[in-house]
Amino acid sequence: MKLRVLFVTCSTLLACTAPFWGQEPDKVKKGEPAGASKALDEIAQLGPGVHHVKPDNKGRIQTCVVVGQSRISTVLGKSKGLQDARTKARLACEAEFVRWLKTKVDVHVKNEEETILFQEGSEENDKEALRESGKSVEKTTQKFESTAQGLVRGLQVLGVVEDAKNKRYTLVMGWSAKTANATKKVQADLEDADPAKAGNARKPGSAVKGEGEKTGAAKKRDDKKLEDRKVASPDLKKFLD
Repeated sequence: MKLRVLFVTCSTLLACTAPFWGQEPDKVKKGEPAGASKALDEIAQLGPGVHHVKPDNKGRIQTCVVVGQSRISTVLGKSKGLQDARTKARLACEAEFVRWLKTKVDVHVKNEEETILFQEGSEENDKEALRESGKSVEKTTQKFESTAQGLVRGLQVLGVVEDAKNKRYTLVMGWSAKTANATKKVQADLEDADPAKAGNARKPGSAVKGEGEKTGAAKKRDDKKLEDRKVASPDLKKFLD
């Protein structure tokens, strides 16, 4: 009888402790690097502006992270509010980046396809590279605005944070010198193409069939309730390491 009681007790203990022995750590979303969610939160909390600027050993800026924020208005429904917030946050990112270029960065154009950025006034600036890159782009000229537009095209989305409580949309974007110079070359190729040859080209302001029309179901205002959402790109880690 005693042996029987002992057996039952041991079995009960094993059943209770087994889940703890085999317990697994929290799983990371597919495609999302470990720790990306926490890193995204920390960047979002820094607020709008340019952060995590990484130069090489000669002072040339290689990558940086840009944060833009906008308010989510649900007056016309959640879908419309998020759509507008995304657009405004992206414009905010671009504006923060261009403002940073004007006030904190020396912009040098080596040729028509390559732009080099240096931290303004940094002692680490590569003097030889500065001589080779030619004339610095004046901040007040149209040339700078054109160059800045080309650099903005190099921004890529690294993460999104939707704050339901504060109705705030935070967009985190990354810029890299390599990507920016590559996109300038692509843009030049696109400009060389004749738009008149695109037979199906859509005229500005023209409406696609069905565009602007809504069915009875679509006219119904969608739900206004927001939910917290956070998504990090697998590329985020490369800009933070």
